Order: sequence, then C-alpha cells, then structure tokens
Amino acid sequence: MSEARFGPYGLYLLMALLAGVATAYQPGLNARFASHTPSRLYGALLNFVVGAFAMGLITLLARAPAPTSASLSAAPWWSYLGGTLGAFFVTTAVMLVPKMGNASYLAAMIAGQLMASVVIDHFGHMGLDQHPFTWGKAVGIALMLAGVLCIKFL
Repeated sequence: MSEARFGPYGLYLLMALLAGVATAYQPGLNARFASHTPSRLYGALLNFVVGAFAMGLITLLARAPAPTSASLSAAPWWSYLGGTLGAFFVTTAVMLVPKMGNASYLAAMIAGQLMASVVIDHFGHMGLDQHPFTWGKAVGIALMLAGVLCIKFL
C-alpha cells in the first residue's frame, strides 16, 4: 500500500490496524505477566512503569520539545484523565482476561468503545469535530453487540 496510491489515509489505516493488533495482544500479555506477581494490580502497575520508560525513550529519540508549564496549565482539567482511563483499561484486562478469555474481553471492550465513540462523535465531546449519529452507525453497533454474543456463546 503506497502513500502515492492511497494518500496519507492508507498509511493512517495501516497504522490503526497495527494498533488494533497490538491492542489484541496487550491484555493477554498483561494478564500473563500479572500472574507472575503477588497481585494482579502489581502486574498492571509494572505495565505502566515499562510503558513510561518506553515512552520516555521514544520521546528522547524523537527529540520532542518539552511542554511548558504555561501550556500544561492551559489544558482543561479533564484532559489529565487519559492516564486514569488507561489504568482502568489495563487493570480490567489483567483481572478479566483470565476469566473471560481474550476474544470475549476484547469483543465486549471494542463494542463499548464503538458505542462511546458514536456518542463522542455525535456531540463533539472533548472539542472534536461533530459527526452525526446515523442509522448505519446504529446497525454497526447492533452487529458489534451480536458479534460479542456470537463470540461468547457460539
């Protein structure tokens, strides 16, 4: 898939698909690692330690400029919740994947992501552009929920 043929969207789509592959492996990796700690919560915590180290290394290698205190203080308070939501994601994964299985967990998680995403898009939450809710999106959500049930029960 060359950028000349598909434009930048093709590259974006490929990167999003790779992020999806990584996301599919992450809960199982985290759950397996957490099983080697005295509490699954330590597994989640160590996930963030390793992730913070990796992100620090990437930031240094990219020579990204550091944020200023003025730019950080100008950010809305709710923008700091991203790390908290990440902690919730990792913690639920290390707790639920061993009980539900990776496919059932991810199917339910992705269905939840899709449902929240159409609300976010429709109302333009977090300052994002609005993309109206449509019947096609409603059908897509229904099919995702049907997929969750198929993965669990069929």
